Amino acid sequence: MKPWQEFKGKQVDALASTNFICAADELGLILVSGEDAGEFLQNQLSHDINLIDESRFQLSSYSTPKGRLLGVFRVIRISNGYLLLTAKSMVTPLLEQLFKYIVQSQVTLADASGYFARIAVHTESLDLTGDSLLPAAPGLVIQNDSVISLQLEPLENQQRYLLMYLSADEAIAAWEKLAPHLQVAGYSSWRLSEIKAGIPMIYPQTSEEFVLQMANLGALDAVSFKKGCYPGQEIVARMQYLGKLKRRMFLARIETACLPLPGDDLVTQGKTDADGSGKVVDAEFDQEGICHCLYIAQIAKAEAGNLELLKQPESTIENVDLPYTLEN
Repeated sequence: MKPWQEFKGKQVDALASTNFICAADELGLILVSGEDAGEFLQNQLSHDINLIDESRFQLSSYSTPKGRLLGVFRVIRISNGYLLLTAKSMVTPLLEQLFKYIVQSQVTLADASGYFARIAVHTESLDLTGDSLLPAAPGLVIQNDSVISLQLEPLENQQRYLLMYLSADEAIAAWEKLAPHLQVAGYSSWRLSEIKAGIPMIYPQTSEEFVLQMANLGALDAVSFKKGCYPGQEIVARMQYLGKLKRRMFLARIETACLPLPGDDLVTQGKTDADGSGKVVDAEFDQEGICHCLYIAQIAKAEAGNLELLKQPESTIENVDLPYTLEN
């Protein structure tokens, strides 16, 4: 992939919110293959792996036995197994955790991040959306011998795609075909797009901090309550059927000159020490300097506007609507 690395290194690193293309190699890939790969993932992840095939992917997650989130994935079925698409910084710790559960299973786990060039596209152009390599609807996958293409959740009347190429030359050719119609941007633009779409990403700083319902994964169809057991399933089910959710994920605009980081604390206004009120999930600036932030916090405090960033108490937090409906 050296030619791809050299090519993408020459591209501009601008910020954009609409009609852009960017390299997305900050996304990592875990390959799960072998005779028992499907059964293994069915016993580990929150969603029902049997609901997907090579033409449709799903959002899913992985938790500890105590129900604390270790990762959020887009799961893709391929000819020789499955790809888990997640934060690159989480690939190694997630592999270490998954290895513990292989036991006698015929399963092979590997970091596949170095084998694919990743490209993200955000567009409203009908000229582009008719491309034969771009799936026709959200949730669909197009695959051939060298490319895997996904259409993700739409955002603000724009279609969002991820393309993964095994061939650097084909990735560069696809970029050169698409880029004249779009703004060339940096990965921060894609991170901003995911935040505004309300899709949580787990990073090392937030690993084991949340239960999946807190991250709105039920509303995002990333969990099945009808499948069999998986790590944390008892905790998740108890919260779903017997508990009352006291924390959830919010989307906010924050006026600040300093970007909050995943894991940063939110506190009750006036507090000078962390008080368990909430934590930042992810944050990114837009091209106008406005910070868009996903955070998980106590619902009552967040809805009352009683929260502030511990490290930036002067910043104003304005909650905005998520682009999907939350569960009751």
